[in-house]
Amino acid sequence: MSRAGGARWISGAALLAVAGLASAESQDPRLVDIVGLIRDGKQTDAVARADAMIVAFAAAQHEPGVSYFCNRDRGGVANLLGAAKTGAKVDLAPEAWCEALFVKGFALTDLKRFDDAAAALKQAVAMDPTNAHFRNQYGDILRLGGKPAEAIAQYDKAYAVASAEEGEASGRMALRALRGAALAAEAKGDLAAAQGYYEHLLERDGGDSLARAKLADVVRRQAAR
Repeated sequence: MSRAGGARWISGAALLAVAGLASAESQDPRLVDIVGLIRDGKQTDAVARADAMIVAFAAAQHEPGVSYFCNRDRGGVANLLGAAKTGAKVDLAPEAWCEALFVKGFALTDLKRFDDAAAALKQAVAMDPTNAHFRNQYGDILRLGGKPAEAIAQYDKAYAVASAEEGEASGRMALRALRGAALAAEAKGDLAAAQGYYEHLLERDGGDSLARAKLADVVRRQAAR
């Protein structure tokens, strides 16, 4: 399958990535404006707005030596407690801080500034390590930036997190992780691993006709070697 075909397949997840900001949007109107800029194709302006938010949050709450964790439902406190058990100095951060990092990375990806986008998502993941949505987006950036092995590591973690949670949204995140990992494995040239991811994906979503077609293509390519 062509790389373009893979891009078309992941585009639904990319739209979901912006839609996934709904909860933080309702809390901070600045994010509403940034998402609007992204949807209007004004990615450079979106990055500038996101940077302004990030700087403001850091200036208001940053304390040297403190590790901040997003105050997200079901995740923030658990992540905070886990880090505190290691002896780290920790505190909760506004969820909108982490979402600003996410939208910055999303806009930078559209601008094909993959290294900068990866830096933003790396920080978002550090602040919310059990957020499958962030992990998947980080994986997308690494894959598109030509780092498939690192991308697979993020997709695998996203799948583990999503699979441990219940609900339709978590199910979508798990499927997205498997799709991304399959594409990254193909980009890495590891067709056996790609086959495994496609098979696992079809076990969870037997109606995914594109995954079935990609699996058949991977099997044919392996046979031709």
